[in-house]
Amino acid sequence: MSAQLQSMERGVKTMDSLGCATTALSADHVLCTGDIVFRRKAAPGLHRSTVATPAQERGLLVGISLADGHRRKGGEGGRVQDRLFDRGDIYIRDFDSDYAATMDGHFDFFLIELSRNFIEDAERISARGKGQTLSRVQGREDQILRHLAQALLPALAAPESFDPLFIEQLATTIGAHLLHQYRTDGGSDSDRLCALAPVMIRRAQDMLMSGEGDKVSIADIAEALNLSRHGFFRAFRDSTGVTPYQWLLNQRIERARRLLATTDLSLVEVALTCGFSDQSHFTRVFGRIEGMSPGRWRDRVR
Repeated sequence: MSAQLQSMERGVKTMDSLGCATTALSADHVLCTGDIVFRRKAAPGLHRSTVATPAQERGLLVGISLADGHRRKGGEGGRVQDRLFDRGDIYIRDFDSDYAATMDGHFDFFLIELSRNFIEDAERISARGKGQTLSRVQGREDQILRHLAQALLPALAAPESFDPLFIEQLATTIGAHLLHQYRTDGGSDSDRLCALAPVMIRRAQDMLMSGEGDKVSIADIAEALNLSRHGFFRAFRDSTGVTPYQWLLNQRIERARRLLATTDLSLVEVALTCGFSDQSHFTRVFGRIEGMSPGRWRDRVR
């Protein structure tokens, strides 16, 4: 056994809510977004440990391996499975059974905890019984989910640096992918809503603008329109051609263009007036859309 592995086993173990020993982790991030909790847990080099959680009412756990060569032996309710996880391999398991496993090799996982509220809402949409919404899988490859997870990693490390609506939108996209890819019933008519009535679009847009993306959420708008969060997200995108966050960014940039062209406000004042967190955020978004900085754009139009 290597010195690194020996030191891990000798160390004092502090266990987290997923049964992991936190003393050996090099990354331990968490981000809560409504009914979904995201975590990243990683350890440097080769990692050997055990994980155990008692049965509890917490919904489902989805794990995505971000590294090759993770071996896990164990399972729920005393059942034993021996699996090798490479980058992009996932598992889905219940929290309502005792779980124990030994882990060996490289350890870097993105974890998605789906609350009972999320699952019950999905069960209501799919008209299926308890526990019949998502397939329980072990070691299945899902590179799309891995890429979505990696897009959210910077927000896990520094959530204060990201627009809350962007984080919620990405969380909604991840939830929608899980429902689409792993639903046991293959979808239902109520899940195929593809358009919003014009009055519903206007109400959603008014709510987005009134909250400036900080005080209003996709969940708030969906509730006001009597839709599920995932149903609203898909219907808004299908009706407008853009996601709610993209639509709001476009409105902010259009307002910024008017202010840059017709006022002498500083770039900081324009950024804050238009709902950006700071000038740096404004400059990045404006440059991506316009192909130049706000200052250069103002000089050209004037």
